Amino acid sequence: MSDISIAKLIQGYKKFYRKYTGQEYSDYRKAAALGQEPKIMVIACSDSRVNPSKIMQSNLGEVFQVRNVANMVPPYRPDKGHHHSTSSALEFAVGTLNVEHIIVMGHSGCGGIKSLIDGAPVALDGEYSFISQWVNIIAQAKKKVSALPRQEQYHACELEALKISLKNLLSFPWIAERVKQGSLSIHAWHFDIASGMMMAYDEASDSFSPVIEDNGAASARRNS
Repeated sequence: MSDISIAKLIQGYKKFYRKYTGQEYSDYRKAAALGQEPKIMVIACSDSRVNPSKIMQSNLGEVFQVRNVANMVPPYRPDKGHHHSTSSALEFAVGTLNVEHIIVMGHSGCGGIKSLIDGAPVALDGEYSFISQWVNIIAQAKKKVSALPRQEQYHACELEALKISLKNLLSFPWIAERVKQGSLSIHAWHFDIASGMMMAYDEASDSFSPVIEDNGAASARRNS
């Protein structure tokens, strides 16, 4: 097994450490030592190609993040005796940090969505698949796109899954209440890895559109 990848991480950390312990981060270190006050929560996929901080160029302390397979929000289900990682993060973000925005961020080529469409990998213990049970949260999205050709199902399902996560967010009573009061907004975004384009969902039109205008594309349209 090669140690090159670990060595690269350590070199990266050395660069970060030198910068972080310098004058540039002096004020931040003092404030951050007392706690965090992010206004935004992002629920993103665990996929190594999709890092919200990189994509949105957010600084330390600005975004409270949760990453899981297929960037999903489970429905509100306070059953005792089970572990609820994403739900507990939501509870902390809303109840303790008082975030003002929750963004569920999906992406193209999602492996979790592919596992839903094609079937999850065989369980490692030969019996129970955590992945299969997890992606079943958005089983309704698979049903909705099932009439499409297989290659089109993946992208369509990624978008439908985001809509389900928005609906599931509102199943949490303390999220629904804050949304109703206007102190919290929820969003669904989809990032295309190949083009770099981020799309945002608009409930009124039930459609996704770019969060920014692509200047290159806009220029091409003006010159055509």
